[in-house]
Amino acid sequence: MTTLEAPTLTIVSAIDMPARRATSPAGIAMRQFLKSPSGVVGLCLLALIIVGTLVGPHLYRVDPLDLVGAPFMPPDSDAWLGTDYLGRDVLAGLIYGGRATLAVGAVAALITIAIGLLIGSLSGFFGGVVDVVLVKITEFFQILPPLLFAMVLVTLFGSKLSTITVAIGAVSWTSAARLTRAEFMRLRDLDFVKASRAAGASDRHLMLRVLLPNALPAVIVSATLAIGVAILFEGGLSFLGLGDPNVMSWGLMLGQNRNYILDAWWAVIFPGMAIFLAVLAISLVGDGLNDAINPRLRRRS
Repeated sequence: MTTLEAPTLTIVSAIDMPARRATSPAGIAMRQFLKSPSGVVGLCLLALIIVGTLVGPHLYRVDPLDLVGAPFMPPDSDAWLGTDYLGRDVLAGLIYGGRATLAVGAVAALITIAIGLLIGSLSGFFGGVVDVVLVKITEFFQILPPLLFAMVLVTLFGSKLSTITVAIGAVSWTSAARLTRAEFMRLRDLDFVKASRAAGASDRHLMLRVLLPNALPAVIVSATLAIGVAILFEGGLSFLGLGDPNVMSWGLMLGQNRNYILDAWWAVIFPGMAIFLAVLAISLVGDGLNDAINPRLRRRS
C-alpha cells in the first residue's frame, strides 16, 4: 500500500530575502564589478570628475568666457591654473567645460547605441534580404573615415554643440550594429526563443522581450566605450577648429590654444589631461562591466 506524503511548504523568512536578492543576476554582476580593481578605480575617478563639474561652478564662481587677466598668465593665486591666450581662466574652463564634454559624450553614445540597436536587431533577427541590405549599409558607413565624415556634417550644418553631438552619433554606430547583429543571430536559434515562438509570440515580442534583454549586457559595455570615443571625437573636431565657440568645452580649450603651447603650456596640457582622465575612467568602467557581465569571465574568477 502506497503512502501519500503531504506536500511540504517552504517558508522564506525576511532574513533570507537579502540573500536571495544577492543571488539575482544584478546582485552577482555588482559583486563581480566590485571585485574588479580597474572597474572600481575607474568608477571612483569618473564620479570625481562628474561631481567636480556639477559642484565646481558653485565653489569657483568665475565665468569661463570672461577675461580675468592678461593673456598667458602662469598659474598663481589670481588664476590657479593660469589664463589662456585671451586671458580667460583655465580652471573655470575645465570646470564648466566638463559639463559640455561629458554631455556630448553621453548623448552621442545614446544616439550611437540607438542606431546600432535598430540596425543590428533587425538585421540579426530577420536575416535574409533584410540582413543583406542592412549589412551593406553598415559596411558603407564603416568604410567612411568617421572623423572626416563628422567634419563634413559639421561644416554643412554648422558648428553648434547639438550638431556636433548628432554628427558624432551618426558616424559611430557601425560597431554597435555589428555587435547587436551578432548577438541576435546567436540568440535567435536557442531553445528558449523557439519555445516562445511556438507559444505564439510575435516578432515584436521576441525582439523586445526575449532577445533584447539577453543581448543588452554586451551592448551596455559597448555603450560605455562609445562615450569615451565620443569625447575624443569632440576633442578632435574642436582641435581642428570645428568646435562651438559659444560653449566652453575641453576640446574647445585645446583647439583654441593649440598654437600657443610653447607660450602657455598650461592652457593645453590641463584640458588634455582632463580628456585623458575622463576617457581612461570610462574605459576602466567598461572593462569592469565586461568582467561583471561576461559569464565566461565570471566562471574563470
